[in-house]
Amino acid sequence: MKTSVLLWLLLAISVVSTHAQTRTVKGKVTDARDGQPIPLATIRIAGTNKGTTTDQQGNFSISLEPGQSLQVSSVGYSSVTVAMTGQTNVSVTLGTDQNVLSEYIATGYTNTNRRTRTSAVGEVTAEDLENKNYVDINQALQGQTPGVFVGGNSGMPGAIQTVRIRGIGSISAGSSPLYVMDGVIIDGRDLNAAGSLGVQSNDLLANLNPNDVETITVLKDASATALYGSRGANGVIVITTKKGKSGVSTIGINAQYGKTEMTRGHAELMTPAEALHYDRDLLAINGTSQADIDAQFPMSLLDNAFDWGKAGWRRGTNHVLGVTSSGGTEKAKYYASGGYEKVDGPMIGTGMKRYSVMSNVTSKVNNQIDLALNLNLSYTDYNSAGGGNFYSSPILGAFFVSPFQSPYKPDGSMYTGNETEFKAVSKNNFLYSYSRNSNKLNNFRGLGGLTVSYTFTDWLKISEKVNMDLVYGYAHLFTDPTTHDGYNSAEPLKSGDIFDQLVRNTTLTNQLSASGSIPLAKDHSLNYIAVMEYDRFNNISFGAEGIGLVSGNLKVLDVTSTPQDVNGNGTDYTFVSYLGQLNYNYKGRYTLNATYRNDGSSRFGVNKRFGNFYSVGASWILIDEPFMQSQKILSDLRLRGSYGLTGNADFDNFVATALYAYNTSYNGAPGNAPSTIGNKDLTWEKNKSSDIGLEAAVLNNRLKLTFDVYKRITNGLLMNTPVSSTSGFTQQQANVGRVQNKGIEAMLTSTNIKFNGFEWQTELNFSMNRNKILELYGGQDITGSISIQRVGYHVTSWYMARWAGVDPENGNPLWYTIDNKTTSSLNAANKVVAGNAEPRYIGSLTNRFSYKGIGLSFMFYGLTGNKVLNQTRAVSDADGVYFGYNYSKQQGQNYWRQPGDIAERPKPKKGGNNSASSVTSNRFLEDGKFLRLKDVTLSYNLPARWLKHAKITKAYVFATGTNLITWTGYTGWDPEQDITANETFRYPPSKTVSLGLNVNF
Repeated sequence: MKTSVLLWLLLAISVVSTHAQTRTVKGKVTDARDGQPIPLATIRIAGTNKGTTTDQQGNFSISLEPGQSLQVSSVGYSSVTVAMTGQTNVSVTLGTDQNVLSEYIATGYTNTNRRTRTSAVGEVTAEDLENKNYVDINQALQGQTPGVFVGGNSGMPGAIQTVRIRGIGSISAGSSPLYVMDGVIIDGRDLNAAGSLGVQSNDLLANLNPNDVETITVLKDASATALYGSRGANGVIVITTKKGKSGVSTIGINAQYGKTEMTRGHAELMTPAEALHYDRDLLAINGTSQADIDAQFPMSLLDNAFDWGKAGWRRGTNHVLGVTSSGGTEKAKYYASGGYEKVDGPMIGTGMKRYSVMSNVTSKVNNQIDLALNLNLSYTDYNSAGGGNFYSSPILGAFFVSPFQSPYKPDGSMYTGNETEFKAVSKNNFLYSYSRNSNKLNNFRGLGGLTVSYTFTDWLKISEKVNMDLVYGYAHLFTDPTTHDGYNSAEPLKSGDIFDQLVRNTTLTNQLSASGSIPLAKDHSLNYIAVMEYDRFNNISFGAEGIGLVSGNLKVLDVTSTPQDVNGNGTDYTFVSYLGQLNYNYKGRYTLNATYRNDGSSRFGVNKRFGNFYSVGASWILIDEPFMQSQKILSDLRLRGSYGLTGNADFDNFVATALYAYNTSYNGAPGNAPSTIGNKDLTWEKNKSSDIGLEAAVLNNRLKLTFDVYKRITNGLLMNTPVSSTSGFTQQQANVGRVQNKGIEAMLTSTNIKFNGFEWQTELNFSMNRNKILELYGGQDITGSISIQRVGYHVTSWYMARWAGVDPENGNPLWYTIDNKTTSSLNAANKVVAGNAEPRYIGSLTNRFSYKGIGLSFMFYGLTGNKVLNQTRAVSDADGVYFGYNYSKQQGQNYWRQPGDIAERPKPKKGGNNSASSVTSNRFLEDGKFLRLKDVTLSYNLPARWLKHAKITKAYVFATGTNLITWTGYTGWDPEQDITANETFRYPPSKTVSLGLNVNF
């Protein structure tokens, strides 16, 4: 009995003692940058599986025993360990670390481990896209990752962007990258429903809402792009959309309003007074009597002066409104969003509106079955430059109207341009044309997919993915019968024009894949993926045109009196592919990667329809080697290299096929005739590339460097080659020629200061690419009027006569001959390679500052090593070619007036001076280098104590500016060009300043 009582007493003492030692610890986890709470952070007792998570306010509570410590972590933050020495309340701050934002990088078919990868990739995250003025996903890539060139052929909202990764790899085939979204290839082309009839080209990627993007990964070398075989030669851009996360549901609202205007102001025209002086001086220089000068250009002309340079431009606006909802459990997660964006461009009549909804839902049915359903719908409405001819645009039209011509009649109404007294080269009053004509393009895009996965074991997972990308486009081009473009003076009843066209693009994708991790001996791991894929693209289009409108208020084809044209077309292609990838790792330090893909395409000749593509890659994490553990300088050191073969299939769908034209006739009867000879052996352009990369860090990752050296050679260029005329043709498409790109890329990131809540980070990107043609058919040059492809030179080489200035004796233009003498005859001048359009060097510098909820970031972007053809100046600074109309200010500066003058510009004459303004000489070829303050963002996170009573988890306000300041010697509208660098009255990029608010509940 005594023993029993003693045992119960000891047990009671033990329980009391245990309770005395165990204590409850409460705490809060916040962001080191802004002090905001971090919800759903993981709190774990070190060395155990016990833990909890923070609530929406960042608070947690957990029981601890003496000697235990806490490990605190959250996605996107560096983990910390907190030693507990008896305290019952603790505050934990987590700092971000770019290396821990995600352990894996999305490559489309699979994810690759960030640390052990063998490939060269660049990445843009949702944080980089946040609060920016990007209409198009492509715009977000500019300056964010080395080796990527982004330039628009127009600054119009939604206009197509030119993207090149590691240079230009072809002469006649496409050089644009492949686009992949959530593992499926999507349509990233230009959808120009009206083709050459005038509807502005637009970028299909502008249909996607940048706020729905989680990451954009740029795949550059063969180790990454070989997964895409015949379509990977030009690089791959992988877009991953946002997904739901388990935990408390969140609702987010973002709103933004801003103003937009031209980056460098309107066209710098002479003032009417300056233009009048120039016109009078030109006549005097050429011997016109003073009486005739006074009669032709009296000073009274200034009474009717008008500034056409400012006309047609405005300060536009942009509006953004978005709503998101996300959440879920371990079994099911969801993300949904709705967005609206309206941008009014700085040119009158131009802009876009986009409506978008998106949802991503994932469900874990049981331990084996996973489902994923994604849907992305958008409708985009574009207003482009108004209908009618080119002179209807303010960009060109301002130069072709008299500075002494008002757009308004004495009674206040507008001139239509048809009046005899209206003074304009093309008789166009573009202000009236813009008020009456219209040029619209409406797009609907639906992207949807379903993925079903069944996991048998860790080494076998089977997935089936079905996806559809559906695009509908409707183009409407209306020319009012009262405008000069629309009025038919010979047959007034046929005045006015309406053109409508419908286009539908459908891409169906079916993927069946097997993946897993094969169990091996200790320290060895082997992952694999095998995929069978089927892609089918189909396009159909239908268009009709009618003329003859009784009224400009009726804008439907049915009311036109005379049918003008009916057209219809269709095309399709198919790809069937088999691919596999193995990834072997030993001890977490040594990685080998091998990829193989077999592609079959309907685009190519029946004899060469299938092709094989491959890559091999290796990486070595030197910092983990035992011999590196004693050093204290380096905190990271990795080497990687790759080599592989990819292809370029960006050709016309029927380039290899012998075609017949059915729009021919004989003796009035319909018929057909051969139109192309075809080539049964035509196949892909093949790209062999190699890459060596180094990644290093010092000072505990405060300073990090990524450096790559690459070389890629494209073989079998698609080019025209001569054939015997007995075939009925003179040339045939064949695979001949080689192009080389080689260069270096570097990214340097540093944490300059991190102290007491203040942090300053810097990121420097730099790339250099050298392009050279290695081989052409027969070694023969391919020449155009101003360009050339020649062995040993750049693909985008300019080919022009050399401008030698002005003859001081007579004011005539001069050019150099082949023996470096001068001539006043352009035809006698010698043409030479005068530079290239593609920039050689591209770089950016970004700084980010944060302190107690205040954030400031700014990025400078620039490029050099290219020449831009300023065709705008060739018209506006043309020595009197367009006498009596508007001139640029340059035309009035330093021109020849009398013998002995050392002048920059020739003697001005009516109709010009001996072809001096011809663009076939390099007079108007200018240095294209520039530096631009690309982006500035200032934000403030509202303190949590202000928000908790409103049940708001996070809220911040921000101001952001894009393209704010530009430094350049270029004299055209704007130095930023597409890859052709040929500015012909191009719509310039816009400068935008916005204010915004983001709130999360």
